Amino acid sequence: MFYFLYGNSPMIEFETEKKTEEILEKYPNISAKYYDCALKEEDEFLSALQVNSIFKTVDFLVLKRAETLKSSGVQKLFKTLKNYDLNEKNIIIIYNVPIQYGKVASEYEITKASIKAIEEIATFLDCTLIKENNIILNYVKDNLNITEKDAKDLIELLGSDYYHIKNETNKIAAFLDGQPYSFEKIKNLISIDKEYNMKDLVENFFKTKNFTDIFNFLETNKDSYLGIVYMLADELIVFLKLTSLINSGKISQHMNYNVFKELYNDFSDLFIGRNFKAQHPYTIFLKLNSLTYFSEEFLENKLKELLYIEYGLKTGEKEINIELDLFFKKFWKDVPSY
Repeated sequence: MFYFLYGNSPMIEFETEKKTEEILEKYPNISAKYYDCALKEEDEFLSALQVNSIFKTVDFLVLKRAETLKSSGVQKLFKTLKNYDLNEKNIIIIYNVPIQYGKVASEYEITKASIKAIEEIATFLDCTLIKENNIILNYVKDNLNITEKDAKDLIELLGSDYYHIKNETNKIAAFLDGQPYSFEKIKNLISIDKEYNMKDLVENFFKTKNFTDIFNFLETNKDSYLGIVYMLADELIVFLKLTSLINSGKISQHMNYNVFKELYNDFSDLFIGRNFKAQHPYTIFLKLNSLTYFSEEFLENKLKELLYIEYGLKTGEKEINIELDLFFKKFWKDVPSY
């Protein structure tokens, strides 16, 4: 078995795990040997193959982070591999591509010539073509025997890390032991993603003007002050962009979703998420719908204040809890009245 996995997280991890299980199920007495292109271990990988091909042993070799070789390096590697006896060899090569603006970063794309060289001796699996979110969703649904809505709600609480979602799902399944799922049963069992929790708290501050819950959270999560600062900044930046679009006449706060969705492509590059993809139009529409109108000047001033707070924290010149407390107390008082 020889697989070349081309894709991005979390799908490529899912496929790697799946293929590893298949190989180990067929050959239970072998274990994987790992080599890392980022550590320039591809020569060691080739040496191991060469030695093992002489003695005709069954082996399992995994070459990670092949993307550091880029397309030309991969093509060269496979031309070399054609000269080896790969019978009884189980090989997985992992090429984890960076994604920018919803597409594979151009310098890491695999050319047709490279794919042709790969397919002469290996199975090329394009993990970018599979809807990764559906794979995770189906994993949660199938293992807990729950509705799609319940699965989506649970995934949102658990975060975006594939392994964390998988581990928590398995933990819940073991706890329920065949009993019907309900969130009430498992809510004290799961490790809710801290980032999700902070995001929720910050959004509630802008809706309710109350920051008590944030400080209650920080009392028991003292390592999260900077995270809250970043979450506040992210939210204010979105507000600033929406306000600027409103002021320029490109959108209005009270437009319906279908109209907003049609216009969104014209400015979606303003709302790139952490995965380098434009955020879904409905996510931004919800923020527009609940937007409290702030002037651009006010938002810019508040962002500067957060920068000073961040600087004070990193240099140790200021007490972060005091500075953040003042920021929250002053925020609504500083809003100009029109």
